[in-house]
Amino acid sequence: MERGKITKLPLATIAIVAVNIILFLVFDLFFYRKQEEIVYYMALNPVLVVEGKEYWRLITSMFYHFGIDHLMCNMMMLYVIGRMLEPFFGRIRFLFLYFATGLIADGASILYNGVIRSDSGRFVFCAGASGAVYGLTGAFIAAILFRRKQLSVQEKKQLLLAVFFLLFGSIFDTGVGHDAHFGGFFGGLMIGSIFCLIRRKKQETIQG
Repeated sequence: MERGKITKLPLATIAIVAVNIILFLVFDLFFYRKQEEIVYYMALNPVLVVEGKEYWRLITSMFYHFGIDHLMCNMMMLYVIGRMLEPFFGRIRFLFLYFATGLIADGASILYNGVIRSDSGRFVFCAGASGAVYGLTGAFIAAILFRRKQLSVQEKKQLLLAVFFLLFGSIFDTGVGHDAHFGGFFGGLMIGSIFCLIRRKKQETIQG
């Protein structure tokens, strides 16, 4: 990332964080006795999406969290990455990146839980912004890699180590949606790379 780029207020990032927090407070304060019903209608379930055609879950699952710790962890990561990535790619592309990688993460979760593990798919309910957050992280890595010539050997090693721990650090935690995380991350890496190529092409055209 270039120095001096984090100047504008990341309004899209702040808006997404605000929506997540507001929804959590509303559900927690006013519907705390109906948490099981809310989870059932908001969370992602492969059988209900594919067979029941309840496609709204692809979006609602991105904005529902299982507890305050789950929410705060995702929102802190979202803000830290978003405040750097949004000014770099621009607000519209950032929003596209967030929702596109969130949907890719949903698709990975449906594929894994609904096809690969079809025997238990109907009992799995997934939720949280982490799939999209991992997508933003993948795009952030893409932006750094496109400037890899500016990185020292030590910085490259640290980057690889950070990516390894991000993807595999909690691999043995059965309560984590690794399928969605992997899907979101590599989706973000791909889309971020495309955005970086477009950005580079525009810069070459202007300079040329």
